[in-house]
Amino acid sequence: MTSTIAKTSTAPTAVPPRHRRVRARRVAPAVAFTTISVAAVALFLMPIAWIFATSLKPTSEIFAIPARLLPEAPTLEHFGAVLSDGALLQMFGNSLVVGAGATILSLLLGVPAAFGFARYRYRLSGALLAAALVTRMFPPVALALPFFLQFRELGLINTTVGLTIAYIPIVLPLVIWMLEGFFREFPEELLEAARMDGLGTLRTLIRIVIPLSRPAIAVAALFGFLAAWNEFVIALSLTRTPDAQTMPVGIASYITQFQTVWGQMTAASVLYLLPVLIITLIAQRGIIAGLMSGASKG
Repeated sequence: MTSTIAKTSTAPTAVPPRHRRVRARRVAPAVAFTTISVAAVALFLMPIAWIFATSLKPTSEIFAIPARLLPEAPTLEHFGAVLSDGALLQMFGNSLVVGAGATILSLLLGVPAAFGFARYRYRLSGALLAAALVTRMFPPVALALPFFLQFRELGLINTTVGLTIAYIPIVLPLVIWMLEGFFREFPEELLEAARMDGLGTLRTLIRIVIPLSRPAIAVAALFGFLAAWNEFVIALSLTRTPDAQTMPVGIASYITQFQTVWGQMTAASVLYLLPVLIITLIAQRGIIAGLMSGASKG
């Protein structure tokens, strides 16, 4: 009898069918969400993985049938050809100069503009904000011809200065849009305390608002830089030589009428991706903090 009681006490307790159904209903959405997320990430990373793999393949493997993702005999010959191309390195430097210049100028204009739109309401404020954001919706191909005609009259064709100015209408609306919502929810108590201390609007912006908004400003700067860094159509329209052309134009030059130099084109693409990937990985905590602060305040 004692052994029977012991066996009964150690037997596993059966989970009621109702509890199993509740658990299944909770687990199923999580499994579905995870599966969709993994599939979306894989779909996004597949072209990038193909670019990296192709850049390491010898030319004979690039055109091999059947195609293989991973190289059998990895080589750095394509990177050597790209790094020895002085014109392409010049274009890489132009991309850095133009992207940084357009981003800095857009921040100098966009931060006070976003703060003004967020904190001061007047009759035309909504219309002006909408007009600034609508320009972001114009495709670059629609802006290329007006820019070309104006810059030709000003003598800014085939110059990095002209290209930097042309990128401001692309970057500036993005900066205003990202920061206006953040500044709109900026703590009123801090602004009131600054006014009581005798600070004017400009000094309040410089001494109080900007230091406390660095994560959001950093995110806006990164996205603005990426918009200029990846732009192709306007750069193709306003530049003629490597002295002013940017890296996207240089990468596209590997596609000619008679052939496409896949190895060097993918190697150049990898080199062009690396700075963005490195900056993103280093600043990812600040980026997440900026996005989360904007989301929580929005």
